[in-house]
Amino acid sequence: MTAVIVDGYSTGNFLPSAFAALGVDVVHVRSTRELMPSLLQPEPTAYRKSFVVAEASDVPWVAAELAALGPVAVLAGQEPGVPLADTLSELLGLATNGSALSSARRDKYRMIETLRAAGLRCARQRKGADPQALAAWAAGEGGLPAVVKPLSSAAGDQVHICRTADEVAAAAGLVLSATDIFGSRNTEALAQSFLPGTEYVVDTVGVAGEHYVCGVWEYEKTTTDSGRRIYDRDVLLDPSAAPVPELIAYVREVLGALGILHGPAHAEVVMTPGGPALVEIGARLNGSMNPGFHDECLGGNQADLTALAYARPDLFLERHAGRVYTKRREAVVHNTRTARDGVVAAVHRPTVELIAALPTVYLVSVRLAPGKRLRPTADLLSSPLRIFMSGQDRESLRADHLAVQDLKDAVYTLEGEPVGTKDTGRTERRPLVLLLGADQHILEACGRDGVDAVVAWGATAYDFGLVPIPEGVTAVRVDDQASPEAVLMALHRAGLGDRVFDTVYTSDEWALVTAGVLAQYLGCRGIDPATAVHFRDKSLQKRRVAEAGLRTARVTVVEDVHDVSAITGLEYRRAVLKPVAGAATTRTTVVENLADLQQRSKQYREDRTAQRTFVLEEFVDGDEWIADGVVFGGELVFCALGTYGSPCLTVVDQGLPLSMRRFDPTSEAWAYELCEPFVRQAIAALGLRSGAFHMEFFRGRDDVLTFGECAARRGGGLIHEEVETKFNVHLGAATLRCALGRHPEPAVESRPETVGTTFLMGSPGTLVSCPSQDELMEQPGVVLARIEFPVGGQFAEGPASTDRRIGQVLVTADSEEGLQRRFAELREWFAERTVITPPGGNQRELRTWHRDTWPDLDFRDILWG
Repeated sequence: MTAVIVDGYSTGNFLPSAFAALGVDVVHVRSTRELMPSLLQPEPTAYRKSFVVAEASDVPWVAAELAALGPVAVLAGQEPGVPLADTLSELLGLATNGSALSSARRDKYRMIETLRAAGLRCARQRKGADPQALAAWAAGEGGLPAVVKPLSSAAGDQVHICRTADEVAAAAGLVLSATDIFGSRNTEALAQSFLPGTEYVVDTVGVAGEHYVCGVWEYEKTTTDSGRRIYDRDVLLDPSAAPVPELIAYVREVLGALGILHGPAHAEVVMTPGGPALVEIGARLNGSMNPGFHDECLGGNQADLTALAYARPDLFLERHAGRVYTKRREAVVHNTRTARDGVVAAVHRPTVELIAALPTVYLVSVRLAPGKRLRPTADLLSSPLRIFMSGQDRESLRADHLAVQDLKDAVYTLEGEPVGTKDTGRTERRPLVLLLGADQHILEACGRDGVDAVVAWGATAYDFGLVPIPEGVTAVRVDDQASPEAVLMALHRAGLGDRVFDTVYTSDEWALVTAGVLAQYLGCRGIDPATAVHFRDKSLQKRRVAEAGLRTARVTVVEDVHDVSAITGLEYRRAVLKPVAGAATTRTTVVENLADLQQRSKQYREDRTAQRTFVLEEFVDGDEWIADGVVFGGELVFCALGTYGSPCLTVVDQGLPLSMRRFDPTSEAWAYELCEPFVRQAIAALGLRSGAFHMEFFRGRDDVLTFGECAARRGGGLIHEEVETKFNVHLGAATLRCALGRHPEPAVESRPETVGTTFLMGSPGTLVSCPSQDELMEQPGVVLARIEFPVGGQFAEGPASTDRRIGQVLVTADSEEGLQRRFAELREWFAERTVITPPGGNQRELRTWHRDTWPDLDFRDILWG
């Protein structure tokens, strides 16, 4: 499927990934010959094709080209694209708002007159090219104060509040002498009666006139030194609080009057003493919308909802039609102001990170790069910073808003100023992360990046005894690091219950949902709990991926694996039985028939397994590939592809050692070209906005890709070391930066050698001895060796898993064949020198084993000869 986005500027850049999450690729159409320099530019690599409508005569041939692509939608990415999107969608017979009222959706004079004709409350107004005539109207019929602005601009561009007729004439003269933010000359100015009251934003998305309200925000404004009123804070309101219901009811009437039946809308409304009155409305996304931020505070975002409305209209109607958002957290979007003027020489990153470290700050958007002009703030476009903030209470948001005022002017160094350390007048607070489990790579990154950490150290992880806690890191012992109750009680016992954390993070698969729940409770960054659930529950995960149009196995939930009497047959020729939320192929087996399923059920019931909810998945043939990477702000910023030597199920069923190798991005570029779009789409479908991921999928015949599963964490084993060796990317550091809301900035440098890992396996019994790490490191090609299983430890009998290993080695070689040869040689060498006593033997059997294992030693009892 294909969607067409017209003028994907500004927040329109979020639409390609939103459509990709639903399996829809995108094509871009530009409505002007040249790009509009005042707006954030569309990202060309996000689009399959691009077209330019430089003049009206281009519309028919562009429409014909688009028709050949079979699009499901044409929509505006931002304000200037509305008329052309209306025209193209109408010509192509798609869901459309139609062209009849297009001008009323762009021209503010026609917009208000259309509302007046529909009997809706609105401002008095007059337009014209004569400033004196507009001033005379305002002094008489229109009334003072009056508002003067362009007919078709946005972002507060050239909006003047005038209290005298002379001010009206002067403001109209300024408007007529300028271009709007889209580059068009203002041939007329618009004068309107001033609407007294508080101004609000109402954002919606609709299908066939059935609208969902995405959010209602109150504008808090401030006055500049020149007397202009400009935006300061957008404050999210509770949907049940006055005057929100009245605003929503009014905007629904406005949408109908202006023919906005399909897609997004962004309305600005003043609650006057007589009731709501429209300032203006755009049939496009809110220009201050950030998907991850809105997901956190609203549970959804306008870009994703818009994509759903066009790509899956029936699903949109079922889930959202006529409904209203839920406020999950207090939230504010702050547009900073400045009185400074000059060319930016540098951005002072320490100050940016100091702002980002404030407890309620979700994201700092630095809007000017070196070489750009910083001007005194007069409107939204000239605001130098946009800061997204959320928390549990408004007081904490206010406190951080005040803190930002002390820091904001230190972000930019202007030409002629010394570039270097800035005195912000504040003591820099080190960020603080709560880690569920002792992750050595995250802890290493904390030490390197000046981040403090508190580790909730579970009993199982503590007893494993392999990961040390660095000096200076606070560790609190907990019974279970995946239990919110256990973690919170431990924090309070340690006197840390009131500490302000910046983020909660875990690489422990079992604690992922807990990390999200704790982050919400503590009012800090962390994975959204609903997103975490979809990364844990294999059935929900596959449902989302399938809804995005990606190929994945069919799945059936087995509510209680201890009792499968209700299952009378398998839906699939072969199936895979595994826990609905497991890890490391534990209790993952191939089921050939009903008898196999019943036997597994009997075994698990006898073992009294704690996990009882399982899934039966359709067996997928093919090579099993992996993708380990990092996303930030919904964009894939790094991806390392690889392949298992044999699929994990084959490894488990046949008791083979697991091995993997990385694809080279140069010599095996074809693999990246094939897989990266698939990976992007799957990650977007699952809703991961920032952080590391480990994905497994299958490559079948004809390069058909089938999704397997994905974890919202770094891969286990030696994947971190493997990626760092091959690509020079420290996944721990990248993940930590994402968790703190900072760009991971991976400095990718690909190593030409073939890089891979193999497990060194154990067998049922007690480990007596094995080669040391130092001995392994002396073997050819070994870059890193790790012995994980202690002498005296016992490998239990029963179903195998990829966790049944003594250690692992990271190996480099000149070729794939050389790597596989080294793997085989190392495994053979290690096995020959490893001693494991067999399980369950009686003393006679163990004595026989002694003699066979050490034939040169005498184990006879000297008393009996």
